[in-house]
Amino acid sequence: MCGIAGYIGRKKFDNLKIRNILATMRRRGPDSNGFKEIKIENKFLTLFFSRLSIIDPYNNNANQPYNFKDSVLVFNGEIYNYIELKAELQKKGYSFNTESDTEVLIKVLDCWGEKGINRLEGMWAFYYFNNKKKIGILSRDRFGEKPLFYYKNNNEFVFGSEIKNIQKILGRKFQINFERIENLLRFGYKSLFKSNDTYFKNIHSFPKGHYYLFKKNQILKKKYWEINYRPNKDLVTNNFQLIKKSLFNSIKLRLRSDVPIAFLLSGGIDSNALASIAKKHFNQNISTFSIINKDKRFDESNYIDIAQKNLKTNHTNLKFDFNQTNFLKKLRDQIIYHDSPVTMVNSFLQFELLKIIKRKGFKVVIGGLGADELFSGYYDHHLLYLNEIKQNKNLLKKSINNWSKLILPMVRNPYLQKFDLYIKNKNFRKHIFQEDEFKKDLFIKSSKTKFQEESYCKSLMKNRMINELQHEIVPGGLKEDDLNSMYNSIENRSPYLDSKLFQDCLNMPSEHYIRDGMAKWPLRKIIKNLVPDVIRLKKEKVGFNTSISDVIDFKKKKNINFLLSDSEIFKIINRKSLINLINKEYFSGTESNFLFTFISSKIFLENFK
Repeated sequence: MCGIAGYIGRKKFDNLKIRNILATMRRRGPDSNGFKEIKIENKFLTLFFSRLSIIDPYNNNANQPYNFKDSVLVFNGEIYNYIELKAELQKKGYSFNTESDTEVLIKVLDCWGEKGINRLEGMWAFYYFNNKKKIGILSRDRFGEKPLFYYKNNNEFVFGSEIKNIQKILGRKFQINFERIENLLRFGYKSLFKSNDTYFKNIHSFPKGHYYLFKKNQILKKKYWEINYRPNKDLVTNNFQLIKKSLFNSIKLRLRSDVPIAFLLSGGIDSNALASIAKKHFNQNISTFSIINKDKRFDESNYIDIAQKNLKTNHTNLKFDFNQTNFLKKLRDQIIYHDSPVTMVNSFLQFELLKIIKRKGFKVVIGGLGADELFSGYYDHHLLYLNEIKQNKNLLKKSINNWSKLILPMVRNPYLQKFDLYIKNKNFRKHIFQEDEFKKDLFIKSSKTKFQEESYCKSLMKNRMINELQHEIVPGGLKEDDLNSMYNSIENRSPYLDSKLFQDCLNMPSEHYIRDGMAKWPLRKIIKNLVPDVIRLKKEKVGFNTSISDVIDFKKKKNINFLLSDSEIFKIINRKSLINLINKEYFSGTESNFLFTFISSKIFLENFK
């Protein structure tokens, strides 16, 4: 896990400029840094790197930019299957001077060129240049776990792990993209990843599952990974076994580390599955961390206690008692590092949690992001499932009864409280970007923006899950997970985001995801006898969350003055309507989320104008 940046153009950087650029990358890689400049005809290629040492941490030969023959590489991430790739390369005559995955990656690209990208399992953003062939490759992993941003004009191409890297290289600020701010406020964070835009004009997020080939003054955009939906109803039992094998292998690969690993542990099955497999199957001596929420709606302490007794890990419960006077300052610090508004309250919680995990001496954290999107974790998945099985009258009747008794009492979203929602209207999507009644008076102008799903397959349920993973929920989680962890010089790993596991889950027919009213049935079946049934079979979904009222007091004059002070945000939001909202005694979930994104957006605008 590291920070990378690069410049292709006619500028030559002096030593002071280089030091200033590297300083913007220090949190991503405090263990070492370096740069390399290459003259290519009438242009310069300058590469910048900062290292967070995870694999082969004490070997300076693993530092970057990494050189091999006529090639150079800067790389952020982890190639989890590097040991297997190394063995394959050794059979081809390659020798190795380090135990690092960096050396494996550069030799994979030396051996197989751009085709070598398909052999990688992991998370990455890298730039590879072969000086002899005058070919460059810029690539990002399949799920976009590792961030990568770029700017280009006719004369320059600049990339970086963070936007601040690009701004420092070019020596200028970029105009704020107000349309993105408005989309966040109006539709929530799920609307932000339908495009590769950022909060700054002309700076773009590099597309996941792609690489750019730099060749003969051309930049060729190429896609190396396609989502291929091919369910096989005749191999259901085999599908379960394939999913189990892939999940266990994914965890095995992501346990590869030469530094201590921490596990995030909630009261749900996703994190418990990961920790239990690591502890009980792979005999790992793991440490776990949990947040105990004083809000009873989100308190899972009883389940966490059960999990910890089952796992017998080195466990830490963190009870956050937020000093409300510090909330705005803490959030401001987080926003300045993110170069963007923080979009979710739970991201703020995680930011504080990781500070403590760092103080405990950990450099790697494993979390359960992606399980809901792989295994059907949201309430609308139940309704889409009912649409999928509507031809099977007996199963449909039984499933409706289970849904009514077990799921409906937990559903708060009014759009999702009718069992026949998708049976009657398979195209219904209003719940995704819910524009509640209270928002109508908040916005100065109405919006004509409509967000559409990408079409990957005919299965409505699978298509919804893929969209959540590719364009809505997971990208937002990955973005903030990366920045929160990197602020603390910690690497975040997500075992559910494994390409083989994803494909095996995708191939499982939709009707087998939900059984007896319980979603995530494949995962529940896999972890039988590993996770206590009281956790394995629980139906309620709590999530990692809190209310805005827990972190800021809207009755304090100081806070009110800040919220209502002059700002460009009031070009979007009606100030009087905002006053009416914050004067309420109680906030719904959507109101709480809006107020958090409002505060976050306002701080962002005031610090990046």
